[in-house]
Amino acid sequence: MLRSMQMSKEEIVAKVESWNWNASIFEIYDEVKGMPSWDQDQVIKHAYNFFNGDLMIKELASFFMVDLDA
Repeated sequence: MLRSMQMSKEEIVAKVESWNWNASIFEIYDEVKGMPSWDQDQVIKHAYNFFNGDLMIKELASFFMVDLDA
């Protein structure tokens, strides 16, 4: 089910923190791919910062066309 409203900052933080360094990039991809593009953008940007510039998150950003510098 697609949501019509954007995720709140608290929801984004909770989602990323739930991965807690234990989720594989494939699990993260599966969760992100079902999100609307505006949520993908915010979740991936937060995950990139939260996981200290992790290269796999950077690749995920590239795949979903998320500009990490914006």
